Amino acid sequence: MILACRFGELLVTKTTVLFLCPDNAFLGPLAEAYLNFRARGLMRAFSAGTNPAVCLNRHVNRLLSACGVDASGLAPKSVDIFLMPHAIIPDRVIYLTEMAPVTLPPLWKSTTSSHWWSIVGASAERETFGACVESFQEIRSAIDFLIEPSNGLGKSSVWNVA
Repeated sequence: MILACRFGELLVTKTTVLFLCPDNAFLGPLAEAYLNFRARGLMRAFSAGTNPAVCLNRHVNRLLSACGVDASGLAPKSVDIFLMPHAIIPDRVIYLTEMAPVTLPPLWKSTTSSHWWSIVGASAERETFGACVESFQEIRSAIDFLIEPSNGLGKSSVWNVA
């Protein structure tokens, strides 16, 4: 779904993005917060997991704070919230890891594109702060390319479209 907002007298549409990962404790919240920060209101990001964790990864707040990104309001949530009839229909669904695709509602098929960004493998790799920094850098690079593709040196290695 495209949200509309007034920007002066010009009506600007907002692209919505739903980031998906298994637990929505690390990759999804980082991507959600960073895209919302970088897009400056022109895009709106959400994140969810197929099996959401109880709490965020312990490194999320530190990583986002280091970039000046607000982490307030982030929490793991289920993809089921976004599959409800009244929920926003995203323009893009971005899978952040290799995972089975979520069965999307029939209405989404004509309006939503799915993309796979293979950011990181096993969750055990996210226990050390150094590994988390590397994963966040991959997310930041992919989002920067999404927002400003002309600034990239070619197609991002994490960009796969279905």
